Amino acid sequence: MDIPLVSVIIPCYNASKYVEQAVRSIMNQTYKNLEILVANDCSTDNTLEILERLASEDARIKVIKNDVNHKIVKTLNKLIALTNGKYIARMDADDISLPERIEKQVNFLEHNPEYVMCGTNALHINEDGNEIGRSCLPLTYE
Repeated sequence: MDIPLVSVIIPCYNASKYVEQAVRSIMNQTYKNLEILVANDCSTDNTLEILERLASEDARIKVIKNDVNHKIVKTLNKLIALTNGKYIARMDADDISLPERIEKQVNFLEHNPEYVMCGTNALHINEDGNEIGRSCLPLTYE
């Protein structure tokens, strides 16, 4: 069986506080056949420098630099247009993915072709990494 390429898209704007942990959580996925597209949307902090350093560590990372601040929707559309994967995984620059996230999602989609997308539940954490809430998605259509 071919291992499908997954394109992970991460729009970034002034995300220097969290972006390294977010991107590293994708770099360290158990599922390895990834391209990681990160867009710097004209950040005024050192987000771009962090992204470029991470890209120098991992050839799967491609840094896209917006020439003007396009905001999230236009930046996401730009990233989607640049993807090469069978699947697209969406991340925010302040998200942290558990190590098996992509593997579990690809496995589900590959074994359930009647589905065209899937999501994840989320733990909400504070700056210290302590859980402060949860979001749970429905498990059935109903």
